Amino acid sequence: MTTKILETPSDSQALIRRVAFRLLVTKQKPIEMEELAEATGIKSNRLSGLLDELNSAGRIRRDTAGRVVGSAGLSVIPDRHEIHLQGRKFWTWCAYDILGIFGALGASGRAISPRPGGPVIELQFQRGRPVDNHAVLFRPDEDLMSFCENVYEEWCPWS
Repeated sequence: MTTKILETPSDSQALIRRVAFRLLVTKQKPIEMEELAEATGIKSNRLSGLLDELNSAGRIRRDTAGRVVGSAGLSVIPDRHEIHLQGRKFWTWCAYDILGIFGALGASGRAISPRPGGPVIELQFQRGRPVDNHAVLFRPDEDLMSFCENVYEEWCPWS
């Protein structure tokens, strides 16, 4: 793990993450930069630099064409954990994201998560809450996240 302290995202970066998350949930496909520029009101040349920063910090995921494929833990391409939100298939970067996404959206559905050394864990959610399950989520101290250069690469694999 590196010792660089991750900076708090700027207001523009937070806006990009929120809008990208909403577009990913709505459209279920990668987001072109022009579409994100229009939705955020941020000019393309500035947006490009902000996306580079967010991608480097592991707060946005982009494909090889530069399209946004993940934001705030939600992905439209296969990743570590699979979720089904009201019949629509997505993925998340870490187990913690499963709880946050279902809770924030108040969504119903299910999550399928790998378990080291054992069978996958499947959770059902109803209106944002896990249903009748005894699974426990252990996660690293959140303070450790501030020392990551890339949250996706350094913090998410542990949670």
